[in-house]
Amino acid sequence: MERSLSLRVLTLNVWNTEGPAFRQPLLPGAIAALRPDLVSLQEVGREQLARVLAGTDLFAVHQTDLLAPHDLTRQAGTALASRWKPSAVEAVELPEGDSVECAIAATIKLPVGGDLLFLAVKPTWRLDSEAARLAQARAIADFDAKLRGPVPSVIAGDFDATPDADSMRFLAGRAVSECTSVHYHDSWTIGGDGGEGHTWTTENPLAAPVVDALVGQSPHARRIDYVLVGSRHNHPEVAAHVRRCEVVLTDPPLSDHYGVLAEIEIRPLS
Repeated sequence: MERSLSLRVLTLNVWNTEGPAFRQPLLPGAIAALRPDLVSLQEVGREQLARVLAGTDLFAVHQTDLLAPHDLTRQAGTALASRWKPSAVEAVELPEGDSVECAIAATIKLPVGGDLLFLAVKPTWRLDSEAARLAQARAIADFDAKLRGPVPSVIAGDFDATPDADSMRFLAGRAVSECTSVHYHDSWTIGGDGGEGHTWTTENPLAAPVVDALVGQSPHARRIDYVLVGSRHNHPEVAAHVRRCEVVLTDPPLSDHYGVLAEIEIRPLS
């Protein structure tokens, strides 16, 4: 790498076209105002994707561009976008899912040199499916191991799991699964404001009826949306320092999830 580079990484569950109509016209401007370099979107329609990213000049790919949809009537899925055109893009369906759960990986040659692997992911959502999410977390880590470059990988998405869940503890290096362990940095833990960082909460009026329908308990709040950064163990020549992480798109809320924006400094170690 020639010099350091600051990356702005955004993840947001778009909530497809559900909810009040006012939010759809506001999404493009709100996302563009955050000036993201890398974006992971979940529950976004294939035709909706271009509208949501209008004004960003990002290169985007939807999971249905890479994986045949099992249900042609259900086009909402995961999407990935990058300021720099990827040199390669691959996708995998995650195990124990229903074809919507997937990981998209883009190899991106940074303008300062070096290849970064950016993964947009969406594991399964059910509260009683942590066993499936743990298997999916292993699959995400395996996908990264297969494709990653010298720059620390960045993985972003709606993981539908709280930090103390087995899947997130596994990804954070605090739990073993099937005699396997990995390690990624949680951007909120490093660069957050010290608060809970809830992204799915009944304090969000758009989320409250969804929480009531799916959880049936109120008040309720969870941190389930993450930006993860690869470990020094797998990337010994390039540093990726989380400088800041914040919960965004909260005022007004534009989805049943709040977004997460991380600022990550990439620089050579030698």
